[in-house]
Amino acid sequence: MPKNTFFNLSQEKRELIENVAIAEFADNSLQSASVNAIVNNAGIAKGSFYQYFENLEDLYNHILTLVHDRKLELTSTLPLPANNLDTFRYLQRLLQIDLAFELKHPLLSRVERRHNFENPVTSSIDPETGQRLSGDGRFHAFLSQGILHDDIATWVDTDLAAYVLGIVSRWLSPYLLERMEQDSGRPVDVNLDVSHDPHLQDLLQNLMDILMAGMARDPQIRKDFYSK
Repeated sequence: MPKNTFFNLSQEKRELIENVAIAEFADNSLQSASVNAIVNNAGIAKGSFYQYFENLEDLYNHILTLVHDRKLELTSTLPLPANNLDTFRYLQRLLQIDLAFELKHPLLSRVERRHNFENPVTSSIDPETGQRLSGDGRFHAFLSQGILHDDIATWVDTDLAAYVLGIVSRWLSPYLLERMEQDSGRPVDVNLDVSHDPHLQDLLQNLMDILMAGMARDPQIRKDFYSK
């Protein structure tokens, strides 16, 4: 966590340092990022950097916190989902949030994607069972609820599925933006309504069909899908 001296800076100077760091970490891993590049681009002395942060990793973790906070802020601005969302509609909403984040904060999204690429297997502790979970924590709850509500087959390995869904969520947004630009022949509007755009919804629905064909609880659903 940054030192108090950093938070005592003016908002303008804090944001300048943060934006320079975001750009650096969007293009470089923690191991290849440069303190010299950050201080030069921010116009601060190298000694000042260490008055604000313990080290480069301290700044990096601060930027990851910004990723988390900005995504929560963005989520709060999106339309609330219906109370009766089924498992796959809830998954679709999670993917829409990732896409909205890619549109609104492309550099932060790149920082997050690079971090996840370099740390592919993460783990957390289930607060209810105490069990160590691997993969994206968002999807463990999603999968458990899906099995509970008979939307997802009981044979699904939730650790493996959470890992796969985590990869999908990280790399889907750049693909969707490129795909929509190719299909329409024009750049995607940064103010795109990810909850209602018909082209985007068609693409996401197709993805849901693909996932349902592999994870639906009733084998007959998979049989019916492949016999269309």
